[in-house]
Formats: sequence, C-alpha cells, structure tokens
Amino acid sequence: MISKLLRGGVLAFTALSLFTTSLPVEVHAGAPPDNRPRYGRIFGYKFEDLNRNGRDNSEPRLSGWTISLTSLGPIAVNRTTVTDENGEFSFRRLPLQLYRICEVIPDATPPWVPTTPECVTVSLGNGVVVARVIFGNIRNGGDGEGCTRTQGYWGNAPAGQARLRELVPGTLSLGTISYTADELLAIFGTPDGGNAVIKLAHQLIAAKLNILNGASSTPIAATITLADSALNGLIIPPVGTAYVDPSSELGQTMVSLAGTLDLYNNGLLGVPHCE
Repeated sequence: MISKLLRGGVLAFTALSLFTTSLPVEVHAGAPPDNRPRYGRIFGYKFEDLNRNGRDNSEPRLSGWTISLTSLGPIAVNRTTVTDENGEFSFRRLPLQLYRICEVIPDATPPWVPTTPECVTVSLGNGVVVARVIFGNIRNGGDGEGCTRTQGYWGNAPAGQARLRELVPGTLSLGTISYTADELLAIFGTPDGGNAVIKLAHQLIAAKLNILNGASSTPIAATITLADSALNGLIIPPVGTAYVDPSSELGQTMVSLAGTLDLYNNGLLGVPHCE
C-alpha cells in the first residue's frame, strides 16, 4: 500500500488516513509521567459511491451499516458498531496495536458492491493514535440492464418513475444537496424555462439513475464529477430557487455538461441505450 506524508503530520493511505498525536487522543489513567498515550481511536464513515470512483465527492452517507473491528495484536479486541444517521462510526479506547476493520455488506436487491477495500489494516502506535477509515459502496444494477435510458423515461414513464423509487429508497445527491425520490420526480416535472440549473439537473439525475440501474459509469464519471461541482450548494427548483442564466460563464458550462450527459443517457458514449 502506497503511503504519503502530507503537511501537518498526516500519513495518508488509499481509503485510509492515519493521524499523529497532534490530534486529541484518549490517555489511559495510568499513563507514565511523560503522558504517552496508551489508547487510540479508529473512526470513519460510509458513503454511497454514485460515480464509482472509490473517492467521496460529497456523496450521500450510508447509515445502519455494521462495521467490525478485530485485533491482530497480543491484546484480544473484537467489536462491532453500526454507522449512525450521518454514516459515521467510531471505536474508542483501543490498545495501541494492529487492527483489522471491515464493513459487513448486507443482503439487498439490488446488491451493494464495494468500491473501496472491504477490510483495511490499521496500526496504532509509534506516534499514531487516531486513524480514519472510509468505506464506499454502490448498488449494482438490480435488473442488470447495463444500458441507459433518457430523462423522459425516468421522469415521465410509469415504469421509470417506479424504478426511480426503487433505486432511491433514501436520497440522491446533486452537487452537495440530497434529494428524495419525490423531489427528484418534481425536478423532472419542472421545465428548464431557460434555467441552466434545471437543464443540467435533468440530465444528471438520469445519468446517476442509469448507473444505479447497472450501466457502466466509465464514460461519464468525470463529467458527473464536474456536474456535481457546478451545482455545488445550489438547491434545484422546485425544491429551491437556484437560477443560472445559460448565457453566463457558469451557465454555458452547465449547458455543455448537460449535453455530454444527454449523449450518455441516449446511448451515444459507449454504453448502449435500452431498447
């Protein structure tokens, strides 16, 4: 596993960051006079990796997932916890030694597929007393179509609307804002009316639903990341009132991204359109 020493004394690994004693730590009551810590903490969170890139791009958190911790050192420690409403978990007062932390993937239809390692090994000690672990997952298709459908299908066709509700039992993020299935359908039902925000949102929702429904994200992952960045902090009508003029610099970017997403949704970027 490749490691890199970053500014501030942070040692970063793929999907795993280890923090030195510059962060708050728990110290055993019987610590020696030099106050060296005897215990550490491992914490982290789970996220829904909608663009399947193994990195959290302000994507939804996953609550209710079981996380297990097992010691690989001389002191036996076996614990489990469940991610909270923010997708976060924490194991405290851990003796300084080697640990294995794993996510427990639940049975579900469509099935959940990991986009980061299911288990990671963390070593507490030698100056490292706090470690963060991030797990990412995506629901893999359901009916396994592996093809794309347009915004018209997802927003207007009864079968598409029903499937949308199946694919989004909780929320779906657009930019940094999360939307329920009802809100997504309301956005689909709102004409863009010269608003670049709505125009982009229609195509981005469709693309993310296609990926959730089993279509490959490879040709469009970078565009989805850019689209989420363009919508950063904007609350899409009719849920909110965000407006961007299509002739503005940001508006032109949004229109261009929507055009690329539209090609993907119509099966013109290497992933076939559903017949």
